[in-house]
Amino acid sequence: MNLKNIYNNKNNIYLIIIFLFIMHQNDSFGKLFIISKFNITERLTKSYGYCENAGYGFINDVHEENIIKENIEILHANQKFTFNNSVWFKHKINTNLNKNTIILLNNINNIKYINSNTVSLNFKKKKYGTYKILKKVDNCFYLKKND
Repeated sequence: MNLKNIYNNKNNIYLIIIFLFIMHQNDSFGKLFIISKFNITERLTKSYGYCENAGYGFINDVHEENIIKENIEILHANQKFTFNNSVWFKHKINTNLNKNTIILLNNINNIKYINSNTVSLNFKKKKYGTYKILKKVDNCFYLKKND
């Protein structure tokens, strides 16, 4: 098939115009640019936030910085965040929940500082006990149970 034949056929030109119009209306070119420019971690962090909203960036950093073989309990009490469960980001099927570590997102009101590295955690009227702060960024905490 020759290029001259394609351009001479009016139906093909109309199909190309319709295709380009639909691509433009759906912002497919912009989305393709974003997919090619940013990796999956950057795109998910932009969508779900670092330490705000669902806190994907913080959860991902905790998993990358530590060797984590079990699921971690994630506590998130932001009333504006309707999908109140950020566990699905890094959840491993058929793996136990580690009771000694907790990720606390957007929740500075539920902790009381005992000293600079130790906090007492009460979440939704449940007392969790005292925890050591392993990582803290703004309102997000990665905590380990004190022995």
